[in-house]
Parts: sequence; structure tokens; C-alpha cells
Amino acid sequence: MMSDDAAGLIVAAEVHRRLPGFDLELSTSDGLDIVDRILNRDSAVIIDSMVTGKHQPGTVVKLVLGRSLPTRRGSDAHTMGFGQAIELARACGAAVPARIVVYGIEVGDPHSVAECMSAALAERISAIADQIADDLQSEQEG
Repeated sequence: MMSDDAAGLIVAAEVHRRLPGFDLELSTSDGLDIVDRILNRDSAVIIDSMVTGKHQPGTVVKLVLGRSLPTRRGSDAHTMGFGQAIELARACGAAVPARIVVYGIEVGDPHSVAECMSAALAERISAIADQIADDLQSEQEG
């Protein structure tokens, strides 16, 4: 696993423990595989690590994706990002969820090969999972 890049998987599993009524799919795959996993659903929640350099590690940024998506262009299907994969699926007439929420967790080091996350991020995992679970719960109630 790539050090802090594990944050999305670990937080998703923690959120699922707090909200067991949600379906959980864990993936380390690319955009196309993730899109395939969410097709034919009413909504989807994606929890993943991100590196923007604009936030402290452990900061959660929530994006509610509509018809227009921010995309990172890959040069081929093997480097296709999530936004580009969603655009392709929609263009092909696939049943993409009407509501997709992405929780990005700012991380410091997603590239080093390590068995564990950085200490600063590991300390925040429970609080991050609480924050996301509380947000999802309030949306469900509202």
C-alpha cells in the first residue's frame, strides 16, 4: 500500500462500521472500475485520498458532482480518472447515479511504499470517519 493513500479505504471501512445500512465496495482500482461498481444505483459516495497542497493532511473536502465534472485527462484508458470515466459512461448511455458525493481526504504522502500511514494522518482517522458518517446521516435524515 502507498502510505497515506490508504486513508480512503480505511476511512470508508470505518464509516461503514458507523453506518452499516450502506453498501460498501472497497477498491484500489482506476476510474473505469469505480464507475462500473456504481452503475444502476440511485446515488454513490466515494471516499478517497487527495493531494491539493491547499489543506492540512486530514482535512475533508466534500464535492457533490452534477452533470459537469472536474476531470483530469489521462492519455489512455489505463490512466483515466474518475471524472473522465463518468463522462464516458454518460456518453454511452450507462445508468450513472444521479447523485455522486466525493469526500476527498487531504494527505501528505501518497507515494511512499509503507505499511502504515503517517502518524499525523493516522491520528485523525476516527475523527474523519465521524465527520463523514455524521454528514451522511444528516443527509439521509434531511
